[in-house]
Amino acid sequence: MSKKVEIRVSLEEEFIEKIEHIKNYYGIKNTTELIRFLITKKYREVTRNINGKIN
Repeated sequence: MSKKVEIRVSLEEEFIEKIEHIKNYYGIKNTTELIRFLITKKYREVTRNINGKIN
């Protein structure tokens, strides 16, 4: 079972513009989807690097 946690943060306008650009580029509909996408992408990157060093 997954636990849901709500996080609220204040972001600078420049960061928000970058988020909007990424959302538009990848066709992502909302910020929650974007965060999931970025976490998954980074996780894969880290996993690949770790596995590459072990093998």
